[in-house]
Amino acid sequence: MFKIAFRNIFRNKRRSFLTLISTMVGIMGVTVGLGWVYGVERMFTEEGKKLTGIVRVTALDFQLKEKSLDTSSNVSSEEIRKYLIDFEGTAIGRIKFGAMIFSHDKDERAVGVGIEKEDRNIIGFDNFIYEGRFLDFEKNNEIIIGSKVREKLGLKIGDSVTVLTFTQDRSISALNYKIAGFYKMDNGRLNRSFYITLNDAQYLLDMEGAVTEFLLYPDAEKKSEDYKKILVSKLGKNYLVKLWSEIGINEYMSSVFPVVKFIFTVILSLLSGIGITNTMMMVVFERRKEIGVLKSQGMRNSEIRNLLCLEGGLIGAFASMLGIVTGGAIVYYFSVHGIRLGEVLETVSDAMNIQSTIYMFFSWRLLIFAFLLGSTVSILVTFITVTPEIKKEAVDNLRSR
Repeated sequence: MFKIAFRNIFRNKRRSFLTLISTMVGIMGVTVGLGWVYGVERMFTEEGKKLTGIVRVTALDFQLKEKSLDTSSNVSSEEIRKYLIDFEGTAIGRIKFGAMIFSHDKDERAVGVGIEKEDRNIIGFDNFIYEGRFLDFEKNNEIIIGSKVREKLGLKIGDSVTVLTFTQDRSISALNYKIAGFYKMDNGRLNRSFYITLNDAQYLLDMEGAVTEFLLYPDAEKKSEDYKKILVSKLGKNYLVKLWSEIGINEYMSSVFPVVKFIFTVILSLLSGIGITNTMMMVVFERRKEIGVLKSQGMRNSEIRNLLCLEGGLIGAFASMLGIVTGGAIVYYFSVHGIRLGEVLETVSDAMNIQSTIYMFFSWRLLIFAFLLGSTVSILVTFITVTPEIKKEAVDNLRSR
């Protein structure tokens, strides 16, 4: 049966080639399309987790004061750490505050963030610092500054800048900092900010032992809900404990994206399936006379059906393999290099936690799904199309045009 199927495939090379190309393009489209959709979802979730932690602990009124960067809404990091003895992962405190940066006769408004040394890997500063270096946590009064602030003030490495802000008690505070490095992130809003060490931020804002946000990054993310329950029970009603998926736009996106992924998967699968269906139906209809000849030679209906389904399956499998190889190569390339969407999305990214560069998501499961889709649809369509034809008398097949 395999020998006859292979012979039939190569007997009409033009027809087989067109069928192959049509199926390959469809599967390549599914692979690239789903790689894009999954990449967008991953961008939202990963950016959300970087900025909010997997579990976040704040004061009860933090959500009301977050946008105004009011540091009077803070929590004791030492008290929270008492209940994390068995915690496996990274637990850090951050302070976000509004400030003015002065350099000579220029000034610029910016968002300041006090961070711990673990944030270097969590946020991925090594990927964003394009000049200078990261903060040295053994030293005091160092600062790294976003590219937008640098452009406004005309700064260079080693310059001294003055940071003016309000303490948690609303008194004015100012300190000088030496520039250690400059960074540029895909999220445009973050380029209008600066980072100092958490100790420096606590000293500047008169917040010894306090942070505006305490963030947990468990090694096993599936335990996040357990850690949340522990902190809620231990900290009582004076703290607000939330998972990343319950915070701001993350809450909306985490509920919407599963639906969006399902819809896109169905649409792309249908579009690919329709293309494969049309091609396979044409192939079968063109072979009506051949079916009549096979029947007149004594071949049973089940044998004819199995033969044509085998041919369809072989073409579909080979075409699907080519489709996932070409589509997978495209997805892998853009999962590494990304697709820059230009100035429009850069403007949007200033207001949302998104990047102006989208990275596709490469997954072996995605490739397996696309391969099975192409192979299965090819066999199924061939089976459905050929079944009515083999039920006809041989003479009727031979008369078909």
